[in-house]
Amino acid sequence: MSKLEKIKKVWNIIVSEWKTRYRLVFSNEDTHEQSFLIRNITIKKMVVVSILAAFVIIVLTTILIALTPLRVYIPGYTDQKDYKLYRQTAVRIDSMEKRYAMNQQYIESFSNMLQGKDGVLYEDDEVQATPDVHPVERDKSRMDHVNEILENANLILSRTSENNASSSPSVPNIEQAKITNISIYPPAMGAVVRLFDASQNHYGIDIATTDNKTVFCVADGVVIAADYTSSDGYTIVVQHPGNMISIYKRNAALLKTVGARVKSGMPIATAGGGGSAEGKHRHLHFELWYNGFPINPLNYLVLE
Repeated sequence: MSKLEKIKKVWNIIVSEWKTRYRLVFSNEDTHEQSFLIRNITIKKMVVVSILAAFVIIVLTTILIALTPLRVYIPGYTDQKDYKLYRQTAVRIDSMEKRYAMNQQYIESFSNMLQGKDGVLYEDDEVQATPDVHPVERDKSRMDHVNEILENANLILSRTSENNASSSPSVPNIEQAKITNISIYPPAMGAVVRLFDASQNHYGIDIATTDNKTVFCVADGVVIAADYTSSDGYTIVVQHPGNMISIYKRNAALLKTVGARVKSGMPIATAGGGGSAEGKHRHLHFELWYNGFPINPLNYLVLE
């Protein structure tokens, strides 16, 4: 028998059985009395009924999932409110990551600047978002601006004589007029062992200290750098409102980390540390900068 004949035989059996009628009988097992009877059952009818039943079940299940709270119990299904909250959270996290990267780069660059290393401070998202758009022009423009500031600073410092460096203004007159009303909290109590001398590149004052003496923040602000160097020991830098920055060097330990918000008079370090520039006597080296210019702290605070 060929394959074609076998296929025909099977097809004839299916067609004959398709039209064959069956009877479904429910009877009592003990008395054999018929209790329920379904007549004229065919395979065709059973297939149609099965397809309709499956379709109804699928529709009811879909409605149950889409329109009732039971959908939240189905693995992998997210509620619309939860999905919206997830998207908002993802956007916020992405924004925070970008801001964190920018802050880290700013802090690292500022720390390098304090240590005399090369560094560029980025002030906006534009450089970070489009680093491949004319990078040479951007860097050149920024460096020209930085060089201009340095030239102005050198010009001002060159006009400061060695004999009256501590009393002469280290900032232009127009800038000095803006800071006459500044009042700061003493960073530490003690004798001043070295005065402000811009002509000798000493942009702060040295206050004699003892071990474990508390160093205080001079005004409200945010810690933007906290690090250790072999020359300056533990150093902490605080950014204050009004473009003012205070720097505390030669500490034994730091009590605040980068990003911490501090208040005027709040302990931020303990004195008694060193560094190669400590000298014979332990002291706190304190600097005050305004709009990028060093100013004499003794003009704005009183020490015992």
